[in-house]
Amino acid sequence: MGARYQGKGAEVKPQRFKKKKSGTGTSISKRLNPQIRNPMEWMDPQTFDYNFENEPILYGRSYTWLCYEVKIKKDPSKLPWDTGVFQGQVDPETHCHAERCFLSWFRDNPLSPKKNYQVTWYTSWSPCPECAGEVAEFLARYSNVQLTIYTARLYYFWDTDYQEGLRSLSEEGASVEIMGYEDFKYCWENFVCDDGEPFKPWKGINTNFRFLERRLRKILQ
Repeated sequence: MGARYQGKGAEVKPQRFKKKKSGTGTSISKRLNPQIRNPMEWMDPQTFDYNFENEPILYGRSYTWLCYEVKIKKDPSKLPWDTGVFQGQVDPETHCHAERCFLSWFRDNPLSPKKNYQVTWYTSWSPCPECAGEVAEFLARYSNVQLTIYTARLYYFWDTDYQEGLRSLSEEGASVEIMGYEDFKYCWENFVCDDGEPFKPWKGINTNFRFLERRLRKILQ
């Protein structure tokens, strides 16, 4: 995603909820350079700790980081079809948030209509309304794709447009969850170049989780 809430009093105006026209992801993909269009394999430990800390309101976390796994259901190997990491970009032409980077990359891969895909995201921020609308449209179009989103923090959780965006995802079958300790540990072990170091939780990780979980439950009820 692009610029995020930087703390109380920040001059950042939330975007209104808008749905994208069909085919938007394809045109974006053609304009993106490879560094943005293609996923990274890992992130470094400092990047993870700084961006995935689950304090509900934080300063300086300007971009969303998105770790993903794609699995094919009923695959005997049980192994992911693909994994990777996207960082949201504020490109002058595309303003490609991490969610849109993933969709443009995913659309460029030939998806078999005869296979069912399980996509799992671990994100540092929940989607903005515009991205939520585009993801919801993608899910409505591709009924063989099931999406689960684990998010470290809720973006503008008090704003009705952002709440509507999360509900639109839920209505299209996406599962939206708050990341807990085990989810952060999983990300650390699978998406961070940790040099064998174990995940070290930050202070307040469980308290923050409970607060955000209550907020999300209230939004989606």
